[in-house]
Amino acid sequence: MSSETSNWETVISPQQLQQLLQQTLGTRVTVTGLRVGKQRHDYVVLLLEVRHPSIEVVVKLAGPQAPLACPFERTAMLHRLVASATTLPMSEVLAVDTSYQNWPWRYFIRTQVPGHEWAVVRQQMSYAERTKALGQIGDAVAQLHSIAFPAFGEIAADGGVQGEGSYLAALTTHARAIIKHAQSREMFLEALEQKQGLFSDVGEASLCHEDLHKHNILFRYRQGRWHLAAILDFDKAWAGHHETDLARLEFWRGMTSPEFWEAYEAIHPVDALYIQRRALYQFLWCLEYAQPTTTHLADTERLCTILEVPRLERFE
Repeated sequence: MSSETSNWETVISPQQLQQLLQQTLGTRVTVTGLRVGKQRHDYVVLLLEVRHPSIEVVVKLAGPQAPLACPFERTAMLHRLVASATTLPMSEVLAVDTSYQNWPWRYFIRTQVPGHEWAVVRQQMSYAERTKALGQIGDAVAQLHSIAFPAFGEIAADGGVQGEGSYLAALTTHARAIIKHAQSREMFLEALEQKQGLFSDVGEASLCHEDLHKHNILFRYRQGRWHLAAILDFDKAWAGHHETDLARLEFWRGMTSPEFWEAYEAIHPVDALYIQRRALYQFLWCLEYAQPTTTHLADTERLCTILEVPRLERFE
């Protein structure tokens, strides 16, 4: 078993990994390649090549001290929901357990979908290829947003929603959960209160991915064309309003285009008030991300001006 230099073995030993894979894929399974996709304290994502069967799998492990929520059973449910409700290619969930009954960590194992990150391949595409690819992204995002829920709020592992009643109440609860710094949180809630009239007509809850950045969208070159291969990481998804995803996509560079919007609106029309709500959604992301880089601070300051709220000098 080979790997890049890391301390992934502080989360799971090679012997435990072999036992877990045998439990999931059969006693003949062997690991032929290993890469660390992500690592935090008491948390690791392993990208494995295995034989018997010959497939690639992703193993996510989170111990009791992991800083991430890691709602793996919920993520597995969402993978299956998206696979059944859309035409999007999705990885197959092979195993999930958050009980700690048999292992000292929660785990989520899925197949690895062949493909390359949009962050990389968009630089390799011709203008015409990139145009078509952005149309595919627009279509895919619209399909996700066509998955409806009966209420706004956090999605449970059984697919139910811990409803908040109005969208404004749900968005307030959501913001309190994702903005970690107290001053930033209060700043957003004050801005939301000032703009609350813009949200009175929002009444339809849909699946919001919340993390559709350039590393979570994969493309694959096949038969002379680029094809959308997968949308990854539904860990942050909630039953919200589809505009939150759209605002983030517009804010992030290289994620939308006229072709994106044409494909998106062919499936899921955009409300006229979206333009007025957009800055608030983007402000929410800025305060959630909260990185003190020059670019991020400048973007946040610009949104403060648009929203007519006090300038944020720095993140706590």
